[in-house]
Amino acid sequence: MMSSNPESIKDLVKRREELLKKRQSVLARQTQPGTSFSNDTDIVPKPSTSGANQTVLLESITTTTCEDTIKPDFSDFSSDDSVADPDFVLTIDELVGNIRSPTLQSPVMESSLLHLEDIENFPERTIEEEHTSTRKRKAIADKDSWKRENNKRQRMMGKEYLGFRKIDGKYVQDIAKPNRKLNMMRCSSERCTSSKVFCCNIFTEEMRMKIFDEFWAMTWKEKKLYVLTLIDTQDTQRKTKGAGSNSRRSGSKIYHLKAANSKVRVCQTMFLGTLGIKEWTCRYWLGEKGSRGSSQEVSAQADGQNDQITKKLSVLSFLQEIPKLPSHYCRKSSQKLYLEPIIQSKAHLYRLYVKRANSLSSPVAGRKFFEDLLSQQNISLFKPKKDECDTCCAHKAGNLSDEEHKIHLALKTAARQEKNKDKEAAIKGEVHAITADMQAVMLCPYLNASALYFKTKLCVHNFTVYNLSNHQATCYWFDETVTDLRATTYASFFVAYITNLLENDPKEVIIYTDGCTAQNRNNVVSNALLRLAVKYNVTITQKFLEKGHTQMEVDSVHSVIERKLKNREIHLPSQYAMISKEARIKPFPYDVVMPDYTFFKDYSRKDYLVYESIRPGRVAGDKCVTNIRVLRYNTNSTIDYKLMYSDEYMRLPRRAKPIESLLSEPPQLHDGPQKITKAKFNHLQELKTVIPPDCHEFYNNLIFDD
Repeated sequence: MMSSNPESIKDLVKRREELLKKRQSVLARQTQPGTSFSNDTDIVPKPSTSGANQTVLLESITTTTCEDTIKPDFSDFSSDDSVADPDFVLTIDELVGNIRSPTLQSPVMESSLLHLEDIENFPERTIEEEHTSTRKRKAIADKDSWKRENNKRQRMMGKEYLGFRKIDGKYVQDIAKPNRKLNMMRCSSERCTSSKVFCCNIFTEEMRMKIFDEFWAMTWKEKKLYVLTLIDTQDTQRKTKGAGSNSRRSGSKIYHLKAANSKVRVCQTMFLGTLGIKEWTCRYWLGEKGSRGSSQEVSAQADGQNDQITKKLSVLSFLQEIPKLPSHYCRKSSQKLYLEPIIQSKAHLYRLYVKRANSLSSPVAGRKFFEDLLSQQNISLFKPKKDECDTCCAHKAGNLSDEEHKIHLALKTAARQEKNKDKEAAIKGEVHAITADMQAVMLCPYLNASALYFKTKLCVHNFTVYNLSNHQATCYWFDETVTDLRATTYASFFVAYITNLLENDPKEVIIYTDGCTAQNRNNVVSNALLRLAVKYNVTITQKFLEKGHTQMEVDSVHSVIERKLKNREIHLPSQYAMISKEARIKPFPYDVVMPDYTFFKDYSRKDYLVYESIRPGRVAGDKCVTNIRVLRYNTNSTIDYKLMYSDEYMRLPRRAKPIESLLSEPPQLHDGPQKITKAKFNHLQELKTVIPPDCHEFYNNLIFDD
């Protein structure tokens, strides 16, 4: 609890004095009748240090409708289901009191009076304030989304695009150019048919179409090189002008097409028609006056192209060797892969590549070329920061209407208000309110040794539950040899924590999580919580924050632990648990649990599920699981749900099975420790050279698939 010493309150006022001065103009307008505010963050309560009980008085605030009050805020919240949540830091308004913003259903609302005893400031805030940075991420230009780049790409691929024309001395891009096509049927002229030199007749329409498609799938540089390799130039055999006269025709062109990986001579008409290009394009690529240049120049160009290809293959081979994180940590809506956190920066990664390439005596690609390929392969460095909300990004890019964006922001505000309300009730002792989330994946062993860069390591996980009433946090540390990541794993954590909570103090439980369907919002977790509610005769409510804005108090625990891990070497998974205990001292250390395989139960068994589905709709087009924002598990084995926080509870339209006919307790999930792959076991054995000898036994005892 915050001290009631008046000096601490004065310190709080001093810290906020500078900000209050900047908002005097807003406070002055607030006292005028009919004054409205365009942004809820501009509304600041007036602190008061007078009175025996040191009550903080909040001005009565009149707000306008949702459309007038809600504005985009991209700085502090980000997308759902991410692996690395941002640090949780209370705003000034949250510190002094709960300033309620309007929702869609509540356009006018006044803030209530709160006492300092009721305003809990969780201990991580002191640590967070010291490390909070105002620096924003620099935006990266996405050229693929530019209209001009897309037009260039369309032209290069032979598709319809917009061309330029000149009007009054200015170029205007408004001429629709058609897509490329095979210009004619295959050559069947009498000259080619009877000729022993030209082989136009061997190419069928299917062969020509395949050549055409392959050609227009190339880049311009590849097209040019392709044409240069298929056109030979030789001196003219007959001179039509006298000796000493200059002829415009310096040589004859011999055209070829590829058939069965061999060059076959064809006529010019057949060549140009099959590739869908014009003669002037070939002349331009061959050089002025149709001359292709010396054989040395062509050879040098080909060598340069081959060298570029060799460098590209070298980079791709290197990126393939670097271990990636499991797909669980990459969002389903994204195909991005992440390198392990042992790689600190792109410069660090490039240095590893150069060292690797030199050891193999292969050409070394430049830094820019390397990073371009890294981007093309959709590979990023871990830890991935929480992405900006997809909905907010769509609005920022102009792909989402203002009305839809305002609804999204209103839902975000409603979720925050709901959590603040439940937090106040938990502080008063009326309910249990908790937040839960999975920390970013950790690796073991983890140390600064070059031997680790190309070896796969054990994945270590931390599922954390944070109690909003007393700031108690429990960290469940486990590695991939204990269990895998599935819905029943998270259900086991929820049941274990809430069971301990209810045995000590039985009362309503409220759970706040993000909306990850594989982790929190699914029928396995729901059935486990329902059976728990029936067993202890206590209502359990599960609430999901708005996608893209899932900042919670539990995230601060992960942030504190990660800073404690900085510059620390990890040889065994148990070291993560020990460091977590040291991460916070006041008011008390974090509780740490290291479960083994016997801890986890199989809550996904069909003969244990009361409800086989928690979807609120039944047919296509109805609401689905991701539309649910609140689930309430009743003591009579029924489930209620809400699609909006302001809605009334509705009964889940699903038939429930009688609990008496189901298993009373779920069976064990695993019969023993989980096996790792043979390749990972071998890598871990090789890494023992950089691990202290007393840790070798742990890695020797790991079991693996044959």
